[in-house]
Amino acid sequence: MRFLFFFLMLQSISSLQSVDQFTVLMDKNYTLVDVRTPEEFEQGALPNAVNISVTGLDFPFEINRLDKDEPILIYCKSGRRSARAAIAMKALGFSKIYELDGGYLSWEAAKN
Repeated sequence: MRFLFFFLMLQSISSLQSVDQFTVLMDKNYTLVDVRTPEEFEQGALPNAVNISVTGLDFPFEINRLDKDEPILIYCKSGRRSARAAIAMKALGFSKIYELDGGYLSWEAAKN
């Protein structure tokens, strides 16, 4: 029962998007945030992404610089950290959060 509640809660926090859906949103030039570490970001990232690591102590400060009323696209390596980032962002007042389902790994798999 707890899992179901947590799952339903996550569904209301952000919208999971397939690679194709995420690509359409990227074409709208919404802010794209890579929540992985700077080291991971340097090894490869989606075009026009900014890096704000969810594990960094300055994550709340840096993410708060973004417009809370505009759609924000987020991704990590596999989807776990972006889910964590979405929860934090929702608590900070963001309302339109779109996550890449499966993260950067799914992006690379779809594009190769």
